[in-house]
Amino acid sequence: MRTPFSAWEEALGAQFQEEAGWLIPFVYSTVEEEHRAVREAVGVLDLTARGRILVRGRESARFLQSMLSNDIANLPVGVGVPAALLTNKGRVIGLLRVYNLGHEYLLDVEPRAVEKTLRTLQEYKMALRVEIVDMRDALLALSLQGPRARPLLAAVLGGDVTVEREGEIAAHSIERVLAQEETAEATAPASVWIAGASHTGEEGYDIFLDRAIGPVMWRALWRVGEAFGLRAVGFRALSVLRLEAGIPWYGFDVDETTIPLEAGLESAISFTKGCYIGQETIAMIRYRGHINRKLVGLRLEGDRLPEREDRLLAEGTEVGRITSAAFSFSLRAHIALGYVKCAWADPGTRLVVRTKEAHVEAEVCSLPFVSRRAGSVSS
Repeated sequence: MRTPFSAWEEALGAQFQEEAGWLIPFVYSTVEEEHRAVREAVGVLDLTARGRILVRGRESARFLQSMLSNDIANLPVGVGVPAALLTNKGRVIGLLRVYNLGHEYLLDVEPRAVEKTLRTLQEYKMALRVEIVDMRDALLALSLQGPRARPLLAAVLGGDVTVEREGEIAAHSIERVLAQEETAEATAPASVWIAGASHTGEEGYDIFLDRAIGPVMWRALWRVGEAFGLRAVGFRALSVLRLEAGIPWYGFDVDETTIPLEAGLESAISFTKGCYIGQETIAMIRYRGHINRKLVGLRLEGDRLPEREDRLLAEGTEVGRITSAAFSFSLRAHIALGYVKCAWADPGTRLVVRTKEAHVEAEVCSLPFVSRRAGSVSS
């Protein structure tokens, strides 16, 4: 399935591959150029493959409070929080961000977790006065990432960018954009939602917009974007950027075998809200026990890139596995995320990756590898 932006992306040189049922741009020019654009200027991402779910109705807050790991009942209007949908044993079904839009909630779900999240929510809705709406066809999503993302948005929206920090979401007028577009789309609804969201470790903003507004916003971004160094960014560059930022992805670093605390996802959990699905396991670990493994950063030596599921060894004994790996353009070295037993999770610990062809030396590093906005790297 192609995204509504694919024709324009193809004109920019996009090469497409399948991800979570969608044909999405994997690379436009070179991965390094796209990486540099986000670190130094601004890149635009097509996030159509992510899930967009509206939950509405009189009991929507109560329903989400009982389903998700973070505190939804006390979430202010115009604010979003990361959250996880868990099994009754505390394992992750899906990773998402929940935004309180006032009379309804927008769930922004990672691509490989969309179908399971929708199915699980529908199964548990039962007789509650809640409506769950799959908005992937009606509501599109783009994202601007990089130090010039905010000024570019301000130029497009006429300075009307009220979102000040990550996690906030606000409706913004698009009348100025529509006025500059002498096309049939100029009669489309005159608002979009802008949310502060970093997918790369840099300042970032997700743009949720009605399908009819999509072509208008795309053209508007590119009409003014050249002055800000705007580049289209594909999946491969995004994967490098999020690895440098230490951001785990569902389906890569997190799945239904993962307890959120193992993956460092404490920000997605409220330890005071009370009962929700999987809460008993989380509370038991938090207050009475400990995790057995931990997701860590790894800096690798040499020029061999390990593959997912390659094993991590300590003195010849298997202590973990690789989940994601890439060449870091910021560090000029191969880096990876992987799970290791807690006894070997401290920064500075030396490990060996067993690949198909050889053994690769590795060192556990603090996350993130690259600090947000400053462009510095971890030691």
